[in-house]
Amino acid sequence: MKKINIFFLLPQFVLGGAGKSISTLCKNLNKNKFKIYIICLNKCYYADELKEYCDYIYEIKSKKTFFAQKKITKILEKKKKEKSILVSNLFYCNALTALFQKKNKLLKFIFVERTPLQELSIYFGLVDFFKKNFIKFILKIVYKKSDLIIANSSKTAKDLVFFSKIKTKGIYPPSFLNKKYKNKTKNKLFNLLTIGRLSKEKGYNILIDIISDINFKNFKLTIIGNGPEKENLKKLVIKKGLKKKILFLGEKKNVNQYFKNCDLFINSSLFEGFPNVVVEALSFGVPVICSDSHGGIGEILKNGKYGAICKNKKSFKYKIESFFKKPQLLQKKALLGQKDLKRFSAKENKNAYEKIFLDMKFSNKLD
Repeated sequence: MKKINIFFLLPQFVLGGAGKSISTLCKNLNKNKFKIYIICLNKCYYADELKEYCDYIYEIKSKKTFFAQKKITKILEKKKKEKSILVSNLFYCNALTALFQKKNKLLKFIFVERTPLQELSIYFGLVDFFKKNFIKFILKIVYKKSDLIIANSSKTAKDLVFFSKIKTKGIYPPSFLNKKYKNKTKNKLFNLLTIGRLSKEKGYNILIDIISDINFKNFKLTIIGNGPEKENLKKLVIKKGLKKKILFLGEKKNVNQYFKNCDLFINSSLFEGFPNVVVEALSFGVPVICSDSHGGIGEILKNGKYGAICKNKKSFKYKIESFFKKPQLLQKKALLGQKDLKRFSAKENKNAYEKIFLDMKFSNKLD
């Protein structure tokens, strides 16, 4: 059987959930059946570790995905006489792929959405409002060009079917770490942890506000990650008088030691497709409190069976304060969740994608 070319297109291939998920998939795909290519803008964060698994990594020098379209076309044309699948990722990239890339009978399109559809209805200013509504309008039209849409949760998949009327499948990202670690909360000081990009949609400003209103003082919060909101968040911490309580550590590739020393993991995102870090926290037996971020959080925590899900700011504050008073409840939930994580394994993820790739119907002739 001749190998199928798989092109993974992710504009910003940086340290984070999307890059990590694609990298893990690339490492596990059957090399006897697939040739694997990465297409991204500028530097691929995972390039060094992916070299032995990928046939080539295309790092296009461009600041915007829009201006990279001609180069993407040239890359795809090199394999135009071979069976190929372009796996495009994220709303705006998928919209541009559908608009500018031409399909043929040997080239199939799969659009992967890693954030919930509600992302396009949460705005940070007037420009963001027009941009997201334009993307939503375009997607409504061009989604029909895809052969399949993949979402990283069943809920998001259902939302996308309702929105697009196109065949959609939910596949969980490979997030399970298979640890045998049991977290133990210390009595003297509670170590709180959150991990993610320091951007508006992660809701760190809301979390800082909540922390500032809590009367209990015997804790510290560690924030791991970098992003455009870093300086604003640091100023907010100083304004709230929390400089001794909240620590910014920047990016950390290996966060295992922080999970081991953590008593409570918090995810405060306004929208999140599938927060891999929540699965990682549970794999260490760490209790979690999360915002209801529209995507897969309900599936990870089994609608509150394995952790706390908060609908609003008031609920968030109450859940954190309740944990400080009686941590045992969330600890028990976390240990239950730790036993139910194989559904998020790399093997499950790989098997699901390979089946889709191998079941794709190609013609023997070009258009």
